[in-house]
This record gives sequence, structure tokens and C-alpha cells, in this order.
Amino acid sequence: MTTQTSTPASFYSLERSPFTFDLRAVGLFRILRALTILFDQAVRMGDWDAFHSAGGLLSLADSRSWDHAWLWSLYWLSDGPWLPYVLEALRLVASIALLAGIRSRLAAFTLFVLLASVAARNPLLLQGGDKVLVVMTFFAAFLPLGQRFSMTRLWFGGSTGTRYRSAATWAFAVQVLLVWFMSGILKTSEQWWSDGTAISMALHLEAFTSEFARLWRHWDWLVRPMTLFVFWLECLAPLLLLVPVLWCRLAALVLLAGLEVGIWLSLEVGLFPLISVVSLVPLVPHRIVDAAADWWRGRASTRGTGLVLFFDRDCRFCAFACRLLLAWTGIRNATLREAQSDAVAARILDESFAWSVVEASTQPDNASAEDYRRGWEAVRFLVARSPRPWIGRLLPGPAAGERLYGVIGRRRGALGSAGAMAFGRGDARGRHGEVGRFVVSAAILIVLAWNAVTYPPLHERLDLRPVVEPLAAAFNLKQYWSMFAPYPYTNDFWHVMPALRRDGSTVDALSGMPVSLDRPRDGPDRYGGYRWRKTVIRSLQRGEIERVFRYHCRTGRWAALDLWEFTRPNLGTAATAATPYSAIRVGRWQCGAVDPDRVAAFRRDVDAMVEAY
Repeated sequence: MTTQTSTPASFYSLERSPFTFDLRAVGLFRILRALTILFDQAVRMGDWDAFHSAGGLLSLADSRSWDHAWLWSLYWLSDGPWLPYVLEALRLVASIALLAGIRSRLAAFTLFVLLASVAARNPLLLQGGDKVLVVMTFFAAFLPLGQRFSMTRLWFGGSTGTRYRSAATWAFAVQVLLVWFMSGILKTSEQWWSDGTAISMALHLEAFTSEFARLWRHWDWLVRPMTLFVFWLECLAPLLLLVPVLWCRLAALVLLAGLEVGIWLSLEVGLFPLISVVSLVPLVPHRIVDAAADWWRGRASTRGTGLVLFFDRDCRFCAFACRLLLAWTGIRNATLREAQSDAVAARILDESFAWSVVEASTQPDNASAEDYRRGWEAVRFLVARSPRPWIGRLLPGPAAGERLYGVIGRRRGALGSAGAMAFGRGDARGRHGEVGRFVVSAAILIVLAWNAVTYPPLHERLDLRPVVEPLAAAFNLKQYWSMFAPYPYTNDFWHVMPALRRDGSTVDALSGMPVSLDRPRDGPDRYGGYRWRKTVIRSLQRGEIERVFRYHCRTGRWAALDLWEFTRPNLGTAATAATPYSAIRVGRWQCGAVDPDRVAAFRRDVDAMVEAY
């Protein structure tokens, strides 16, 4: 059951409820989420073969056995070379459909399946942002994503209320807040809530910290109280968001968004801050959205006011084209009417098979046909009257425009059929039915249960993880929000991978740059990207670094590789920066049949470089 509301009745009214979403905020969230997914896809493409192909870091067999047997991935259907590219193309199409608002819920669910599949295909490189993207896309698939700022809205026309509440809004809000709440209560170490050194420890991790953080991380007088502030913020702000009072919800949103901006400025952790902030958008209170909409309307130009557009009532595509033109040109307060309702417009439609535009002030009963613009002339007239006249420079000239208009007009029946296929033949308003309510309710209950049974103080007393894990894996919603929890790394570390190419030259195989033993100024660049950083660190933690060596050897570019770790104690104070590093050789690898003398000389050079360091 879904409920729309218009006026608040009490402290606990639906209008005040944090589980009542504004459809305009949901529409903005849809656009931002689609852009985020497209950006993530672009970032992944540079290392696609290494991370997701059959010949990459993780074989299909290793991928299947990595996690619970009930976990699934479309990438496991075949170990051939073509399936990953087909799925990637499908992901691109679904992302564009979500961005444009075409079958938005279907596009979102398709993206969830693909994002969950690619995450299960190579868990080596996963970080918190990847899991947030997966779980929030799942719950977003049950929201009416296409009711604002979408092609679907233009196709069906009409208007709906701006308020919406359902089981999906409850589930979405709870999952968003769980990310911060669980991250907070998992920070159980004294570094977070007693001696206040956790943030200093995090900012002294040279593989993660940014240049901005290096400017102030040594201010112990600041980072200690900030540690306590972040701890309590993550624990309490999600609860504050559930209070049906405007200033409480607004303060919590601003604080959580500010926390993510601070993380983005201070730590190189990929897309996690962006994904997290975007997930907060549907939770923006209605009064804030209303105020923003009023401000936007106040800035809007009045150009184009008073125009009347006439379209053929028997042509759904024609009505869609008029709405699309108005949206494209930014004209507000124009009127759409059926051509058959106006004598002159009806005559123009019969004689010229064309739509028409007229100014309302020149439309008395005896107005002449000369007052009506028609066909391509009407398009150019509309653009000239719009607050975006620069669009006119993008249009073809009169002759080419008339030909284009004629082509579209002759094919409007086919275009209408294509539109019916793309948008559906009935506007379901993007609401889920009883089945959707059951699925989303079951999913959020499983998520709550999984977060509860994986909380260390609970599962140490009674371990129910084996009971809940199959269900969480079947939904592909397993999650653990442990960023720097229970405490940050107790050692500051970074890595260098000197490598001998087949042609005899020497570079860092991770970064592709000359070998440097200087502290990294940009951690992801030193590793060749934040996903390679995660891959190296996780492989070392699991004792499987040979997997990385074997992949580099399979590429055929390398003759030999070393991996060195430079580490020092992370003291949690400014004194960390003055502590010297110790160099540890993690591994040494030779790729097949190569000249042993060249390899020996390469290793001597590397050893000498490290010794000099």
C-alpha cells in the first residue's frame, strides 16, 4: 500500500515522517545514482581485463568458492571471453535508461543484478563504496524513480502528488542509516572512544591520506576531539534522522554529508563519499525541497509564457514531442491542447499534417491561420521564445529542418509504437504491488538480521551467522560497514613493485612509473588506482600475494618482479610522521624462461636501492 499526503496533521503525521519521500528528491537521486554508476564503470574499464576477465587476477573457480555457496553472479555462467563484455554493454544501456528515466525501476533492478554480479566476480578489489552502490540500488528499484525529471513523465504527461510512502521508503531509509550507524557502533576500540587517536592514525596512513590532510593531521589538539565527534556523529546522526522534526533531520543530513566531504578531502578512498552522499538525497525533508523548488521557480524566466501548443490527439508521440520540446527549451506555463479542439489548429492539421503554436493573446475566435506557426517553423519559433535561445544554434536550417520534420511526421506511428514498447502501455506510477512489498520487506528484515548477528558483542555470545548468511547471500545483500573499525591500521605502510620488463627496462609494475622509494604523495597513483591498492593489501592479508605476481607474469610484459613493503608503527599522534620506515621484501617472482643474469642484476640493483633507503 502506498500513501500520498499533502498537509501535516500531527507530530507523527506522514508529512513529517522521515519515511515519506519527496518524489522530486527521488528523481534527483535517480539521476545522480545513474551518473555515479556510469562514472564507476568508466573507472573500471582501464583495468577490466585484470579484474573481471577469465584470465585476470581471480579465476572463475576461485571466485565461486570465495564466499557463501548461495551467493550468485551472472559472470559465473560462462568462463568464455564474450560474456563479461555483453554484461558490461547491458550495464551501460541500463545506466543510460536510468539516467533518462526510461523504465526506471526495471533499469535499477537490472543494474542491481549486474553490480552484485561484478562484485561477486572479483571480491579482491571491493571496498565499502561498492557495497553501498549494490545495496542502495537494490532498494531503489522499489521506489517510483521515474515520476520526476524523466522521459517517462514526459511520455505519459499528467501530474501526481509530490509525497510518497511505502514499504520501499521504509526499507531504503533504514538501509541508508545502517551504513553510518553500524560503522559507528563497530568502532569499539579505545582509539575511538577513549584516547581519541583513531583519526590521527587514519590520516598517517600514507597509502590513503591526501595532501590536504597532511596540512593539519599533526594538530593533535584538533584531531583528538574530532575523533570523538566522528564516533558519536556516526552513532547518533542516523537516529536523529528518524526524529520527525525538521531541524533534527536537517542537522543530521548536513552533518553526515559534511562527514563524507571531509573524508573525500582527507582520504583517498575512491567513490565511497560520493556514493554515500547521493544515497542521502531521498531523505531530504519535503519543506527543504519545496523551498528549493520555489527558489528555482522564482529564478525561472517568463519567456514563452502564454504560448499554446496544438497536437494531434490521436498521436501519443505528438503529445510527447511537445512536452519534450518544452522541457528542452525551458519554457514554463505554456498550454498543451488537442488540435481538434481549435478550428484553425484542426484545419492546419488536416491540410498540412502538422502541429502548430500560437500566442494566447492572438487567439480570438476569428484569429487567422497566419497567426499560427506550424511544422518546423513552429519549432524555431518555440526556441526563439525560450529562455535558452542558444539552442537555436544547434538546429538545422529551414530546408534541412523541414526535411527532418517530414521524416519524423511520416514515421510518427512507428515512433509511437516504439515509445509504447519503451515506456509501457500504462502508467503504473512506479509503485510496487503486493509482491514488491513482500520482497522489499523481507529484504530489509534480512539486512537487519545480518547486521545484528555480525555485530561482534552479539555473535560472541550466540553465533547465528550460519542461520542468516544463506538468506543474505541469496539476496546478495551481505554487508559489513567496518571503515577503520574497530580501529585503523596500527602500522603505516605502502608498497613498491619494482619490475624488470622483457626489453630490459625497469619500472614500478603497479604505477607504471619509474621505481621510487619516496613516501607516496598520492596513494592510489602509487598503486595504479585505489582498486589495485585494495587488491594488493587484501591479497597480502589473505597470504595470497602470489596471485598478483602470477597475473603480471601472464600478461607477458614482465621478466621478474619484486614486492617491497615499507612500514612503521602508527602511533596515533604527530610523532608518527618522524618515525622511520622499515623495508620488508614481501615476495620475489621470476616470469618463465628469462635470462637469469639479467634477473640477478635487476635484483641486485633493487636490493642496493632499498639498502640505500
